[in-house]
Amino acid sequence: MIKIEKQKGAVLLIAILVSSVVLAVGLGVYNRTYKELVFASFWKHAQTAFSAADSGLECAIYWDTHQAAVTSAPCFGYTVSGWNPSLNITTTFSMSTPVCVTVEITKNVAYPFTTIRSRGYNTCSTTDPRRVERGLRIDY
Repeated sequence: MIKIEKQKGAVLLIAILVSSVVLAVGLGVYNRTYKELVFASFWKHAQTAFSAADSGLECAIYWDTHQAAVTSAPCFGYTVSGWNPSLNITTTFSMSTPVCVTVEITKNVAYPFTTIRSRGYNTCSTTDPRRVERGLRIDY
């Protein structure tokens, strides 16, 4: 006759403990990966906004230095309306491409320089919670 001893659930307890540890480690790795992806996405949006601001600044510098008497100026495939190269004014124009740019040009006779402020956005939607703004300024 063979005598069988009852284990009384010891194997089940060990399996539950091992499963819990593996699940906790897996959730920790998932959480860390998710945060890294969100962080990388933020930097992508920030770079897009910075590039938009730089494009607006370059466009304004080009048309300001060429002293073109135009009311609309082409910039990177987009026609800028509201352009006014007159002195002693503040001109603001916007470019709406896949990203948005707002450029403000201030000319002042009292000082020998022009100030150009360009603000770039990664999206044109003002209600987007992931909207990023980057700005550039130049005085010359």
